[in-house]
Amino acid sequence: MEVMPSSRKNLRLADEAGIAIGPILFIIAVLGILAAAIAAGSGSFTSGTAQESNRTKAAAMIEIGQNLKIGYERIASSLNATVGTDFDAIIINQNNTSETVDLFSPTGGGISAPSTTMGLDPSSDVWMYPVIDVPKIGTGSAGGGNKVAVLRVSPGVCDEINYRTNALTIPPIPADAGSSMDGTGAGADLGDFSDTAENDGSNWPTSLEGKPVGCVHNTNTTTPGYFFYQVIGIR
Repeated sequence: MEVMPSSRKNLRLADEAGIAIGPILFIIAVLGILAAAIAAGSGSFTSGTAQESNRTKAAAMIEIGQNLKIGYERIASSLNATVGTDFDAIIINQNNTSETVDLFSPTGGGISAPSTTMGLDPSSDVWMYPVIDVPKIGTGSAGGGNKVAVLRVSPGVCDEINYRTNALTIPPIPADAGSSMDGTGAGADLGDFSDTAENDGSNWPTSLEGKPVGCVHNTNTTTPGYFFYQVIGIR
């Protein structure tokens, strides 16, 4: 039989004993908070990424439009012709790249054909160059309208374009891009953009009258959708 000294009855654990449990519990708590934050914020992260993509595409579209305008005006000024004549003389065709009247010729407009990468469907969307009598730009229908470059884009990109170029408020729902133009999002029949014949522009959104660059919602049965536009030639 072992006799336990009375002095051992009062033995205590070392002060450091059990202290490691504190940091472990703290780490577990932090990990729990992070997991909850990630779960809650995953949706907003996706939304933020989409919005940033729309902004990037909008900025690129605006730059491309300005480039087209500069190239077109370079040829028009070199022709030194009567107002309006340049519309018939300037050739806008990506296959025509050698003459001084070709927009995409080094000796003509001095620019390359624009990419469709920023379009809604790059595999099928193409740049079109209709003649549209955009209200409050140029001499109106009496002068034959203005040469315009257009490309179909997504509703979200359309909103960003109008916000950047014309300070039009971005609506809560990107798919309702038209609301930043006419208050309804319904759009209007702005004509067949693939037709080079003059469009009188009578249904042009009021908020975009006199605006040489922006985005419209076209409900035309031949060329429906949201379209970036840039007036590249005025007469």
